[in-house]
Amino acid sequence: MKRESTVNFIKDIGADIIGSLIFAVGVNVFTTPNEIAPGGVTGIATMLHSMTNIQMGTLTFLLNIPLVILGLVVIGKRFTLSTFRTLFVLSVITNITESFLPVYTENTLVASLFGGAAIGIGMGIIFLRGSTTGGTDILGRVLLRYFQHIPLGKILLAIDFVIVAAAGFYYGTLEAALYALVSVYVTERAMDSVLYGFNETRIAYVVSEKPLEVAQRVMDETERGVTYLNGEGGYQRDKKLVIMCAMPSRQFAHFKRIVLEVDHAAFIMVAPASNVIGEGFKQTFDEN
Repeated sequence: MKRESTVNFIKDIGADIIGSLIFAVGVNVFTTPNEIAPGGVTGIATMLHSMTNIQMGTLTFLLNIPLVILGLVVIGKRFTLSTFRTLFVLSVITNITESFLPVYTENTLVASLFGGAAIGIGMGIIFLRGSTTGGTDILGRVLLRYFQHIPLGKILLAIDFVIVAAAGFYYGTLEAALYALVSVYVTERAMDSVLYGFNETRIAYVVSEKPLEVAQRVMDETERGVTYLNGEGGYQRDKKLVIMCAMPSRQFAHFKRIVLEVDHAAFIMVAPASNVIGEGFKQTFDEN
């Protein structure tokens, strides 16, 4: 148990360092030099940095102190300690890298896109180990407990709208708010890609006169499991087995071909699915 705990701690620190380095690239190279407020506490720190010239890492750390205290009260000691550890690593790395990373100021839109992507990837790596970068991430984790069907990136996106609007007022231009909004959106997409996978998932339901044969071929040829649901026809009231199968989007064409080869009259329904957790799909972080 002690060895396992040590290995997990090393993985946590490794994720903090790697995620913080990528995050720092987004902030120091792209967003801060172009006065793009990328949402969250980082967005507030960006505005304060332009007023005080205090280092971004220091501002981020100070602004997060009251939110970390909130996390201690609402979420618990274990989560708060890991967040404080990550926040400390993030702040130190952001300050250190500020002195030697190059600065990109040639195109604000490009800076918004690449800055948002780097910030989102960095946050996603940290989130995978069950920690956060503090700030509105703590609020996002609280809300995620009650709205688990909503990707974390979209929860943070809603919170960030307020900060984006504030940036527009502070910098005095609609353009500043629009660039910030672009950065926030890219951050959300990049973070969700790290957390939930780059490939979208589809869930398919099949009603067929040959459910056992269809299911067997699907399992044999796609290596995907299926679940039988008990159904009843609304018109004739006859009992039916409904096949349910979750799969990456890239497999759906193959899945459909198999089903129709077995039963060309099969009824197929397909819908997008997010945050699919379990064997054969990406594992998410521990909610505890």
